[in-house]
Amino acid sequence: MTSLTVKNLVKTYDQTEVIHDINFNIQSGEFIVLVGPSGCGKSTILRMIAGLEDVTSGHIYIGDDDVTHRAASKRGIAMVFQSYALYPHMTVRENLSFGLKNMKCSKQYIEQKVNQAAEILELSDYLDRLPSHLSGGQRQRVAIGRTIVRD
Repeated sequence: MTSLTVKNLVKTYDQTEVIHDINFNIQSGEFIVLVGPSGCGKSTILRMIAGLEDVTSGHIYIGDDDVTHRAASKRGIAMVFQSYALYPHMTVRENLSFGLKNMKCSKQYIEQKVNQAAEILELSDYLDRLPSHLSGGQRQRVAIGRTIVRD
């Protein structure tokens, strides 16, 4: 992992500034939590970091690279959403491997990464199940696994 730095981040919708001059630096290995009431901008900040939302002003650095205007697909990061975002017609194995297949990784590499993530998340026994046959906690772990396999 590398560092993440947010400098003077601002987001404006029409003429309303909703994110006001946010600054923070997360070093490799650190863990942070964004907390606040509903509508305070937590998700907007995360979406800007991920490249899913345009930045009005300020900068986002991953390591030493300014990624402020880089496409989301070129940032090398992933997000897990509260709604899981699993493909209901795909097994756990297929959901975990989906991103790696799109990145044209080898079958051997995909199998290795999927098995590692499944082991970490205690999903090995569920790899051939559809999301509809999983508990809510298991579905959440599959969603987390989709980001782990990309690491």
